[in-house]
Amino acid sequence: MSISYEYEEIRSGSEHQTGDLPQRPGPYPVAVLEHCQKHPLAVLSSAAHTTELQVAWRALAHWNRYLKENDPQEQHLFLEEANHLLALEQPIGARAGGWPLTARRPGEAPVPCLSATVQSVALAVLLRALSITGEAAYAAALARCLATFHRDILDGGIRTPLYAEGIFFEELALYPAFHHFNGMAFALLSLQELVASWSACDEESRKLFQQALATFEQSLDEFAGPYWPYRELATRSLATPQELALQSVLLSALSTATESKACARALLRWSHFSGSKLCRLRYQLQHLGRAVIRRVWHCWQPRLFPRPVAASGQLRVCVPLPAFPAMGGVLTVLEAVEQVTQDLWQMEYLTRALTGQETDRYVVHRFGRPWMGASHFPFVWFYVLAGTAKLFALLRRGRSFDLVLPQDAVFSALLSAPLARLSGARVVCIDHGHLTLLQEDVHQQHLAERRHLLAHRSRLRRLIGRLQEWCYWPSYRLMLRLAARFVDQYLVPGVPGDGVETMAARFGIPASRVVRFASMVNVEYYPSLTREERAGRRQKHGLQAEDTVVAIACRLTPEKGLDIALESLARALQQLPYAQRASVRLIIAGEGPLRQEIEETIQRLQLESYCSLWGELSAPQIAHLLSISDIFLYTSTRGACFSMAVLEAMAAGCAVIASTRPPSNAALLAEGRGIAVQPADVEETARALVRLIENPTLCRQMGQAARAYIADHHSPESFRRVLLRASGWANLEQLLEGKVRAAHTGREGEVED
Repeated sequence: MSISYEYEEIRSGSEHQTGDLPQRPGPYPVAVLEHCQKHPLAVLSSAAHTTELQVAWRALAHWNRYLKENDPQEQHLFLEEANHLLALEQPIGARAGGWPLTARRPGEAPVPCLSATVQSVALAVLLRALSITGEAAYAAALARCLATFHRDILDGGIRTPLYAEGIFFEELALYPAFHHFNGMAFALLSLQELVASWSACDEESRKLFQQALATFEQSLDEFAGPYWPYRELATRSLATPQELALQSVLLSALSTATESKACARALLRWSHFSGSKLCRLRYQLQHLGRAVIRRVWHCWQPRLFPRPVAASGQLRVCVPLPAFPAMGGVLTVLEAVEQVTQDLWQMEYLTRALTGQETDRYVVHRFGRPWMGASHFPFVWFYVLAGTAKLFALLRRGRSFDLVLPQDAVFSALLSAPLARLSGARVVCIDHGHLTLLQEDVHQQHLAERRHLLAHRSRLRRLIGRLQEWCYWPSYRLMLRLAARFVDQYLVPGVPGDGVETMAARFGIPASRVVRFASMVNVEYYPSLTREERAGRRQKHGLQAEDTVVAIACRLTPEKGLDIALESLARALQQLPYAQRASVRLIIAGEGPLRQEIEETIQRLQLESYCSLWGELSAPQIAHLLSISDIFLYTSTRGACFSMAVLEAMAAGCAVIASTRPPSNAALLAEGRGIAVQPADVEETARALVRLIENPTLCRQMGQAARAYIADHHSPESFRRVLLRASGWANLEQLLEGKVRAAHTGREGEVED
């Protein structure tokens, strides 16, 4: 990237700002400024000394004296420092600029990155310089600086997502984000000044400030530890006394400037922390204990877990899971992970069972015995112990990993997370419904399903099953709680409000560690067919071009509600005219323990001429089935996260009728993208079937809208960004490589990106 000559002219101050100018801001908070100049390490403890930050502090000090004394000399000195700051600015990508610093995290090489603290105080200086000079150079620099507040770290900005709809400005704009208190507080101070003093400030920046303030207020409960505040949320490291004092003055300034009641309440808690001798004693003991443990472990870690230098620049990733290849939604997510990270990650799998033969192209480490499963007590404990022993052996032999990616929040997380953390690896758990399995309604339904599967067994087997059940769930809760102490972040597909956040809080998982994401579906795997191509594919299966094909793809288990689907189809057929009824075909793809029961239900409802069971299909065969289907029917009575079956059907352009289990289905099918029905509601499901069968045009419109939605919101690029945020990203220098060279394209002043 190279900057244009126009950019250099504006930086030199050769033009003047036209239009409304900001009102002259008041003094920068005196207590904050004095503390920052007196204790610079309390401001940016993880970064090298920054000239830019010192220049900004001096400029703000001159500004405060100028307002207090009305001394033209102080104004002159302030503008000198502002011009100095302007000269130090570096362009970041297109139409953004900043003041990168060199940051070093423990165990990592120093890297350049932006900082919310530096960007914020620079914004405060530029706002004041613009208010008294009106020069276009300051206006342009302020706009470029403000652009970094609007951009994600991956795009050369300083913001990152946090909580359901929140944003956080990072003191060190790197991934994984640590969520430092100071960087966010400085950013809010500067943004508040901007929106309060400049009526011409755009509405997007005002919304950004309000969204960030709401996020900060929500995070204050997490920052306030039981007896001492935290410096940041990722590792929960305690603030030093100097950092505590800075946090207090920042809270005081924010509560005054924003009139935030949450900041005022937090200030009272921070005052209690600093004034309590008992709190200070507990901090000192904790600080000393952690220092001793770090020093001892620094000596022993290389001996227990040798880490050879990686031959390639790829991240070494271990994926623990019960069986490989995985099934259902887990398989789909892992395939998506491999697809979007093939140039970044080198993946290996840790599993108990191999369920397929085509595993030669994967690196798979097996452990345990066939009877060691994760579904029954006491075998689940043997599963965890055997997996832990295998991982320990791998790490001892120098098979080091940078990232461990367990595929459930209970068993795989517990067997891998403690050892991974001890070896220095980051642990990111992708959970596929284990967190919500303990919700009261879901749990009771799950128990009923397990008992249904045992109903035809002997009395002794049912008694043993009941005893195993009584012991299994306390073990499940204990494992979940223990694993939560070591997992760095949880990636959970789905939408807020489905119970994940509630259950996470119940088991001690901070809300800042739970990240919701949209499961990836690549619409290119489901090409749109012409009418002739579709008719040709249907003909191979004995289907007519004018038939209305309804598809179901799932395991034949109680929670999938197949009895409801068949009852609904029978009711719908009764309401249809004979001609339309004769053209309906239901195809069920899948295998499971209820196959015989489903066949009997089909006979009882006299649906033999309408229904066919295709058995278990591979992923390409599922895509083939969806390509010849008009309607996809999903009647699950229990579910979590996203239903991959629903997502794939939407990507294929089918009109989807789905129950609101999981709750994400309601959001997916909103705005005319499908029809969401209540779980186990036969009448409503039958009405939805009749509506779509009678209106093929509506069917096609829903399918097209659904496909477009999946392409926009569940794309590979979106999923890749989620994984980069979770695993790590520090490539700002790629955006800085061409920072001040003109484009040699034959036309003077052109910008080349």
